[in-house]
Amino acid sequence: MPQSSAPAKRKRVHKSPEARRADILRAGREVFSTIGFSEATIQDITTAAGMGKGSFYMHFETKDHVLGAMWEEYINAFYDTTEAILAEGEAWWPTLDELLTQLIQHAVNHAELHRLVYGSANAKALDLCKESNARVVNRICEFVVRGERAGAFRSRNADWAFRMIYYAADGLLDELIAQGGTLDTEEITRSVLELAHRTLGAPATG
Repeated sequence: MPQSSAPAKRKRVHKSPEARRADILRAGREVFSTIGFSEATIQDITTAAGMGKGSFYMHFETKDHVLGAMWEEYINAFYDTTEAILAEGEAWWPTLDELLTQLIQHAVNHAELHRLVYGSANAKALDLCKESNARVVNRICEFVVRGERAGAFRSRNADWAFRMIYYAADGLLDELIAQGGTLDTEEITRSVLELAHRTLGAPATG
């Protein structure tokens, strides 16, 4: 009688740490957008990623850190855009206008991530996201402060003034994104640029 053969072992797929981390982030986006951040579990993420919890914990401590990493990727992309715009060496106002325009467009392009972070994330996840935000804000503030010293911008405190502009724009975007529907990017941009020009107006002449 022929001997039954043992079931073939499942072939183990070897991936680099970077690829494993990318799988977790991809799975996190799928799970969070499907069942929500609050309801999602690490088991949900590892199942979607096709890996065990052990692999997950090699890269992240909690699901909060997964969301924080997703937001960090989003911020890093805009940080790179910021550096590219600053490297062009345009005049002060055209550069600031372009930075704000691209910031708004970037947020609109990633509206679902904004909705997820500010609509359902807990305090711990939000703190991780704020740490990422600070990189972009501080970098542009450096530019604005130099512009004030050069006489291009005018305010009592250029650093504070730009932070108010940034967080006003960020708050407006989050509220509009939360409402759903189509975003009027051009109108949002016009409103934010108007605020910036009023807050950091050119020095009076004469």
